[in-house]
Amino acid sequence: MKKPYKYLDHTADLGIEIRGQNREDLFINVGRAIFETQITGAIRSSKERSIELTSDSLGDLIIEWCRELLYIFSVEGFIPKQYRIKIEGQSLQANLCGDEFDAKRHQVRIEIKNPTYHDFFLEEKKGKFKTRIIFDV
Repeated sequence: MKKPYKYLDHTADLGIEIRGQNREDLFINVGRAIFETQITGAIRSSKERSIELTSDSLGDLIIEWCRELLYIFSVEGFIPKQYRIKIEGQSLQANLCGDEFDAKRHQVRIEIKNPTYHDFFLEEKKGKFKTRIIFDV
């Protein structure tokens, strides 16, 4: 199955271009791209986490979503596996099901620190979305 994201050549950081069939699908694929890039090992669906975010634009909401996912991983060790997302305007409600990082079962492949606005891109064509995010690593 083809992944809904691809890596971009970038000098010092990590660039990812991500696609979605709609806004919710785009945000789910952003989360998957972050954690499939960052973590290896089997992720269980044993813990739940809710997130609510509001921003000034859909682009800002994507960046805030990335920051929140990276924050809950770095502070709580939470790794999402399943995503239920609802977006209305520039507000997001997400219910996540996932796992707590366990060094016996998981390995950090690459440490993603923060999304940036450098070369950030968001496009909608016929209801489908594509974004490009450069992450500090």
